[in-house]
Amino acid sequence: MIKTFFFDRDGVLIKNYGYVYEPNKVKWLKGSISAIRYLNKKKIKVAVITNQSGIGRGYFTEKDLEKFHLFLNKNLKTYGAKIDDFFHCPYHPKAKIKKYRKKTNLRKPGNGMLLKAIKKYKINPNQCFMIGDEKKDFLSAKKTKIKFEYKKKYSLENQVKKIIEYL
Repeated sequence: MIKTFFFDRDGVLIKNYGYVYEPNKVKWLKGSISAIRYLNKKKIKVAVITNQSGIGRGYFTEKDLEKFHLFLNKNLKTYGAKIDDFFHCPYHPKAKIKKYRKKTNLRKPGNGMLLKAIKKYKINPNQCFMIGDEKKDFLSAKKTKIKFEYKKKYSLENQVKKIIEYL
């Protein structure tokens, strides 16, 4: 029984234009809103796990990202859906801003964000699933012993429903 579903953000839920933090740039990918709503109705927690090196690179601030994630949830609310939590990593080994310049297990392919979520919500990794679009997402889930699938080319809602039905 899946109790928590983790998603990478850019390229899975929303279109990845690179360093997306502006509300006017949001384009939800096919089936992502209905997938989130479906999980909400099933009482399955939805969390986003996202590297955000744009903060460390000085493209936007953590406050900008927080506002952006609030906007995403405000937008989802109009469709009767919500993301329960967002976990992000602002760090990068080559960050322009010194306080964000470091190697850390938080940054995928590390599993620090997943471990943080597991600790915060007292989740059993065996009751989790993750969908991502890159190898670093897969490696992060694998290190945490969380079941994983790459984002398929078809509707995210259909992919999520198949996973839930199968498990």
